[in-house]
Amino acid sequence: MPWIAEQIEPDQSLYPHLLPVEHDGTDITKYDSFTQSDPALRADTAFTSLLNGPTTSRPVTPLFGTELSGLQLSQLDSKALDELGLLVAERGFVVLRNQDWKDTAPERQIEIASRFGPLHEHHKAPRIRGYKQFAVIYQSAADVRRRNYWGDRASLISWHTDQSHEKHPPGITFFWVLENQDWVGGDTILSDTVQAFAKLSQPMKEFLYGLDAWHTDNLKTVTSRKEVDTLHPVVTRHPVTDAESLFVNETFTRQIQGLKTEESEYLLKFLFDHIARGGDFQARIRWEEGTVILWDQRRAQHTATLDTLPGKRRHMIRLTPLAGRPIPAREREKASPGREEGSE
Repeated sequence: MPWIAEQIEPDQSLYPHLLPVEHDGTDITKYDSFTQSDPALRADTAFTSLLNGPTTSRPVTPLFGTELSGLQLSQLDSKALDELGLLVAERGFVVLRNQDWKDTAPERQIEIASRFGPLHEHHKAPRIRGYKQFAVIYQSAADVRRRNYWGDRASLISWHTDQSHEKHPPGITFFWVLENQDWVGGDTILSDTVQAFAKLSQPMKEFLYGLDAWHTDNLKTVTSRKEVDTLHPVVTRHPVTDAESLFVNETFTRQIQGLKTEESEYLLKFLFDHIARGGDFQARIRWEEGTVILWDQRRAQHTATLDTLPGKRRHMIRLTPLAGRPIPAREREKASPGREEGSE
């Protein structure tokens, strides 16, 4: 499987009990429909529980991303977690440094992450033993470069929203490093699809409103689940902030409904390139031991950078709460918070 390095060193790993375990995906829970009420909607907009006492914050870029210090994610109460969800929605992502999260019990991690929605269970990515909700990324000291599972490409940069092909794509995602042995490189880059949409001309925006696109999980190595095709709006409205954003990505979005093949290909390529080239609405995050990143996949696309050298291990884990179905930007009045999600 492409997420697992060829050589795993359990005797040397700092977290041998959290090493990746392969599975056939037959036991995953499917969420075709559920009621979603975002906890950020009940948060105190003054952030009185989250941003108090020794906690300090600074912007990563003027409009995108915030870095917090002086708090521990594992110790936040329900009010502070709701406010954290609101901050992530408003800023796109939040970086937490020097966390004890990597040493927090999996049950507590699940308790906190599931506050933001049912946890996605990946049908392919390795998990930790005994827990379906965790996706593990492990790169050995022998070869820290992951296999190029995107195909024969000159660049391994691949912008995407995780599991956008699901009927309920992810909302806020938790991603953290257990061990990276003071690497330089391997950063995560995030792109703000709210700013990306805002920068388009009004005629282009008007054309995109109302369009839907097919998102497809068509990894041919998957044998335990049928290929998933889901239709989502091209332009969505965030259920918390009302911000409009582009909801297409080069990894999973395949076809704009109603357009001819060549029209769809040219339009999607323009949108993919626009998101990828937007250095003025992107942020690059360096991973350090104890770092946790929470990003809102309804707004922030991401890509790994595979520029690291051999000789050091990296061990990372992701928890991915699912959110409500994407809301079309021009149909906000039909999508009140807490509504019951219907079928296709």
